[in-house]
Amino acid sequence: MNNSATVFLIVLLSVGFVILLTLSIILVLLMIGIMRNLRNITEHADKATQSASDILSMVGKKIAPVAISTAVAAALRQIRKKE
Repeated sequence: MNNSATVFLIVLLSVGFVILLTLSIILVLLMIGIMRNLRNITEHADKATQSASDILSMVGKKIAPVAISTAVAAALRQIRKKE
């Protein structure tokens, strides 16, 4: 009687251990997949910010002369109004 109870407990603990081990392996694999997705997302975000930075730099180079000429024209208008 005592021997069968011991065998039953050993089998029960072994099955529980196998279930926990399987679940932990699945969880680790899911976490690795999530980390890969996060790495891909950060790479895409980095490319997007670099692209946006390049666009802003190009637009800044094109707008700077216009802004300077507008400021000079406004200053000349102010000087003419004073005269």
